[in-house]
Amino acid sequence: MSNSFRFVVCTHNLWKDERWSDRQEPLRQFITLHQPDILCVQELRPQSRALLDQVLKTHQRVDDSFGGWIKEGNIYWNQALFNLIEYGAEDIGILEQWRRLFWVRLQPLATAGPPLLVATAHYTWPGNRKERSDGINVRIGQALSTVKALNRLVDPSSPLLFMGDLNDHYLPLKVLREAGLTDCFTALNRIPHVTRPTFPTHDHTPEVVDWMLHRGPLQPMTCDVVDFFVEDVAPSDHKPLLTTYRWT
Repeated sequence: MSNSFRFVVCTHNLWKDERWSDRQEPLRQFITLHQPDILCVQELRPQSRALLDQVLKTHQRVDDSFGGWIKEGNIYWNQALFNLIEYGAEDIGILEQWRRLFWVRLQPLATAGPPLLVATAHYTWPGNRKERSDGINVRIGQALSTVKALNRLVDPSSPLLFMGDLNDHYLPLKVLREAGLTDCFTALNRIPHVTRPTFPTHDHTPEVVDWMLHRGPLQPMTCDVVDFFVEDVAPSDHKPLLTTYRWT
């Protein structure tokens, strides 16, 4: 494939249905204006799924009866650029009921070369009752299981994107990097930016918890944590992370 092939990828935690009446218009405008070619979402709910379906008219998503695809995570892709080959949801030990490692295998229409595997996950929150009780960082095991699943799904030399709300910034990232994945900030020699919260919509200690990583013949060109507001309301308590990739 020519390295002129470029596409925009976004990961965004949609904050369940918190303050939905206030946030739906900011979310609508963000998606309308940015139109990512691939969108991975976490904390999806039926009303936010309906909004995304309405706005992303040129896109397709996974349509499956498993509850996790409906009320936790899903992946959208631009049908003008990609065709769906297959999809799945892997149990990687996330404690929350509907969370999985969600993935799709996409064939870029511009090439007959290897397909692109896109995966997303929402690792367990550090305040989970079990983690508080046991005193064990469960996200390390979830990262190890992520690597095991990804290595089974895709060859290390093939194009891979993995992203989501990892609820962490150190040890799980170390596991993923040791498996050959590179986050978009590191690839561009940039310092990671805070992805949560979105002041003044939500008040919280600043964190870098949303990540986008790649492996194989992909190169980030831009990587941005987006501060987007309609008046003083953001689309979520997490900032969307947007990256433009080129196929190398």
